[in-house]
Amino acid sequence: MIRAFEIFIPDEKIELLNQKIDLTRWPDEINDDRWRLGTKKSFLEDAVRTWRNDFRWREHEEKLNQAGSFKYKTQSGLELHYLHQTSSSKNAIPLLLTHGWPGSVQEFLKIIPLLTKGREGIEFNVVCPAIPGYGFSDKPTELGMNSEEVAKLENELMLGLGYSKYIAQGGDWGATITKWIAELFPENCMAIHLNLVLAFPPEGGDPMEGVTLEEVKGMENFQKYQETGFGYFAIQSTKPQTLGYGLNDSPVGLAAWIIEKFHGWAAKESDQLVVPLDEVLAIISLYWFTESITSSARLYYENGPIGFSFNKISQPMAGAIFENEIARPPRAHAEKIYNIAQWNQYPGGHFAALENPDILAGDIFSFVKKLDIL
Repeated sequence: MIRAFEIFIPDEKIELLNQKIDLTRWPDEINDDRWRLGTKKSFLEDAVRTWRNDFRWREHEEKLNQAGSFKYKTQSGLELHYLHQTSSSKNAIPLLLTHGWPGSVQEFLKIIPLLTKGREGIEFNVVCPAIPGYGFSDKPTELGMNSEEVAKLENELMLGLGYSKYIAQGGDWGATITKWIAELFPENCMAIHLNLVLAFPPEGGDPMEGVTLEEVKGMENFQKYQETGFGYFAIQSTKPQTLGYGLNDSPVGLAAWIIEKFHGWAAKESDQLVVPLDEVLAIISLYWFTESITSSARLYYENGPIGFSFNKISQPMAGAIFENEIARPPRAHAEKIYNIAQWNQYPGGHFAALENPDILAGDIFSFVKKLDIL
């Protein structure tokens, strides 16, 4: 069942957020300005001051509604929230975009119009579901909702919308979900495009065979991430419920947890986020108002170390490799899993649709031009 869904947060919930911010008890800090211990206090204080006094949730709420906000009730009874924007072309290609953590469907608001408007005769009908437990999608009430199960629901959504053939795209957890969709539903998923490519050295083989010096740097980037930025992953994949009590109750705690990712995954040692603060605050607000930080973190527990299948898929695959991404595997490793039709490298980082919507859209268009589906 499909129904239109107008997003509207009651005024009293917005006022409660402001009251909770005002009651914040701030911790002490030892900080060398490099964020090595976590989110820098002075930066967070400024960000929260903006959130409390200048941020306008209603503007972001309206953007989501204008993008086409709907809910789909799956056969399991769980409802998925999704954005659906169609092109004016009769030959538009259905494109499924899946976000990750700590992202949301808001990641795609800038890229959706680029994709539906089209380029060189290629246009898309874009569908952006919120993963179960994220945003306005229902929260799973029992264990078992991992990336593989999410893939099944998203394919069901696409079929329910009348899209029996489509292309899937994703980054972060969306990349694992997209890979599962290709593996489970080859009759429906024609091709996949990833802006986070998961691939690892082949067992028993030489891990450096076919690896370039530039790709070695990408492998080192992932090692650095594991050494200095992996703490959130460890707790979210083992004790997400314990974490949730604090983050669901403290808006400043929630902001610190999410802002650190928008800073750390930029691979910069400065007081800059990868996207404008207003957009980051919109994402934090969505997590806050929907009380979805605990249920979203639970996907890490469900997926375990990776939530990924190493079975090779036959559909064409494109990898858009951004230089500050937390994982940049060598193409030689990826070829063991994917049928690579395009492999491009770009400046930018983890949140590609937010940071570089023009680049990401261009890479999707160039990929589709190579496919024999037009």
